[in-house]
Amino acid sequence: MLYSLKGILREILPPNKLILEVNFLAWEILIPLNLVEILRENFIGKEIQLFVVPILRKNEYLELYGFLEREERELFLKLNALSKVGPKLALNMLSIFSPETLRGIIYDRKIEELAKIPGVGVKKAERLYVELKGLFSKLSKKGLTLPIERERILSEAKASLISLGFKAQEAEEVLLKVYDERDSLEELIKKALKSLAPSFIEERC
Repeated sequence: MLYSLKGILREILPPNKLILEVNFLAWEILIPLNLVEILRENFIGKEIQLFVVPILRKNEYLELYGFLEREERELFLKLNALSKVGPKLALNMLSIFSPETLRGIIYDRKIEELAKIPGVGVKKAERLYVELKGLFSKLSKKGLTLPIERERILSEAKASLISLGFKAQEAEEVLLKVYDERDSLEELIKKALKSLAPSFIEERC
């Protein structure tokens, strides 16, 4: 899958599209609204790199979504995979919240903050919170207080396993069993998959 594009920012189109020229090809890319003024004021005519996600729409045309930070791209993918979200709402979330801010909102159950997302009212914010709670669920090991960065890695590992088809409780139990504070996100996921592999293979045979 297309991961990133580096090229010359030629134009910003309202409300939140840009034209990126890459090797004589011009790509139209949707971006979070909070990037529009930053890019317009600082990067027109300059080279930038965007982390991108291509999505094939139902009427069979390709949309590209772009982000300045790798973490935003990864969160967009996870949000888009949720049943009650999708690319438009996922982009709206990242237009007003950074990944870390959104994670804090879910941890602290600040549902009223979710209602500030364009296209989300109070009632929808409640339903959205339930979806996001499963994505950002805190993992904690008995008798161990985890630093915020460790909590983030565990939560992202859990979300990755859920996206592969494992149940949330199953993923959490295995992650806490194999967890080592020295693990990177990739190492933690590999260890969890190694432990889950037998059941993973059996279910798909």
